[in-house]
Amino acid sequence: MRKVGMTLGFVILVAMVGISLRAQQSSSDKPASPPAMQAPQPGPEMQRLNFLLGDWTMDGEYLKSPMTGNGAKQTGWYKAHWGPGGFSIIADFEADSTLDNEIGHELLTWDPKNGAYTTVTVGNGFPGAIVGIAKWEGDNLVIQTEFAKMHMRAVYSHVEEKTIQIEESYQAGDTPYQLIWKASATKK
Repeated sequence: MRKVGMTLGFVILVAMVGISLRAQQSSSDKPASPPAMQAPQPGPEMQRLNFLLGDWTMDGEYLKSPMTGNGAKQTGWYKAHWGPGGFSIIADFEADSTLDNEIGHELLTWDPKNGAYTTVTVGNGFPGAIVGIAKWEGDNLVIQTEFAKMHMRAVYSHVEEKTIQIEESYQAGDTPYQLIWKASATKK
């Protein structure tokens, strides 16, 4: 009886080895599976916004206008970093003046279908979100939004490694754009 058990055990072992070798052989006979799909990468449009990344201080001024009265000086900060996968820039900002205290978040991302950046800003001074479109006009980044039946236009110019000039204008109806705010930002 013991001999039968040992023989049966040996037969089972040989069968398992044979099955294992056959499985390996048949798997090598199969065609190679396609390579894994590569994750998408951000395009050069996002790299062009590198200048926004980091911690910035800002000194600005609301100019005298019907919208801002006698105007006011303003100081603040802006802190931007890459969003998930590098497909967006996410920023926080805060600015203080005698007119108001602005606190908010900003998101910029490239929209290949529109051939432009989409901007989304949320803040403490208005309900909902302000959605805009940004494009390069030469060396200037120009963001256009609509807010409370007005067209707003922000121009980031004189972009250097550690400084940026920003001007914001508004247009009500068909009137020409009027400059209402200008600032100089310095990277820390």
